[in-house]
Amino acid sequence: MKKEFSKFSSIFYGSLAGAVNGFLGSGAGVVFVSVLLSNYHLSQKQSQATALIIVLPLAVVSCVVYLIAGYVDWKTTLWVTLGVTVGGVVGAVALSNLNNKIVKLIFALLLIAGGVKMMFS
Repeated sequence: MKKEFSKFSSIFYGSLAGAVNGFLGSGAGVVFVSVLLSNYHLSQKQSQATALIIVLPLAVVSCVVYLIAGYVDWKTTLWVTLGVTVGGVVGAVALSNLNNKIVKLIFALLLIAGGVKMMFS
């Protein structure tokens, strides 16, 4: 059952995700996957795909801010971008072939692993 949200709620969650992304350099997708799952009642796959589309303009805006501030390491960006392009295709194909429960489990485990790694590095 999908739930329609008011414009105010959508703008509120968008602002929250934007603030998280602007402050941390990432994370808006995680915020939106959670919001789309719990408040819009989308499936895990729909939430992840929708969050990517929502975050795209946000990523562009954040990138411009970081570019102007001079925070971008271009050599690293070039090589990592090649890898994430391949990984993005592999991940998208895997997402469409996996069960929603498995996708949700993988998503949760990656969030936990990332949080633990951040705490101890």
